[in-house]
Amino acid sequence: EGEAGRLFDDLVRAYGEKSVFMDVAGISPGLDFRKAIDDNVSSCGVLLAMIGPTWATIANGSGKRRLDDENDFVRLEISAALRRDIPVIPVLVHAAHMPRPDDLPDNLKDLAFPNSVEITHARWNSDVQLLSQALAQYVQPAASNSAEPVHAAVPVQLPPPGPAANPAPRAASAQSPFAKSTAPRS
Repeated sequence: EGEAGRLFDDLVRAYGEKSVFMDVAGISPGLDFRKAIDDNVSSCGVLLAMIGPTWATIANGSGKRRLDDENDFVRLEISAALRRDIPVIPVLVHAAHMPRPDDLPDNLKDLAFPNSVEITHARWNSDVQLLSQALAQYVQPAASNSAEPVHAAVPVQLPPPGPAANPAPRAASAQSPFAKSTAPRS
C-alpha cells in the first residue's frame, strides 16, 4: 500500500488528479464498488497492477485466496481491463515476480504475459521515470493539449486485518509521508 500511494501521488503530479484513479481512494462511501470499478476501468487508457511477493497467494479473513473471490476488487479491476483489451502493466514491488498463468483464475491468466516494470525504494525516481516512459504510449501528461484526459488506474489490495504484532520500540524520528513502506497484496 505504501508504494501504491506513493506512485499514485507521482502519477497525479504528472497527469492531473482527474486522470488517475486509485480504488481505495476513488470510490465514495455508499457507491457499489463493483459498478464504480467497472465505470473507472472502462474509461482508462492503461491499468497498473501493483504486485508484491505474495500477491497471488494472499488470503482473505476467512482463509480463502483473495484472487479466487470473484468480488475481490483487484480481480474485478484487472479482469475488466483484460476483457476490454485495455493495456495492463504489472508493477512489481519488493522483489516480486510475475505470477504464472497456473497461479491465476481463468479471467486473469492473460496477466501473466505483459512485460512488467519494477519499482524499488532505492531507485524510486528513476524507476518511476522508466514507468512514465512506458506510459507515454498510452496516456499524455497533464501539460498536453488533449481535450479528454486519459485515465490510469492503480488497483490496491490491502492485506486482511490480523492480530496486531508486537512491534519493536521505535526511536523518535522525523515524520515523512513516505516513511511507511508496505507492498500491496503482501
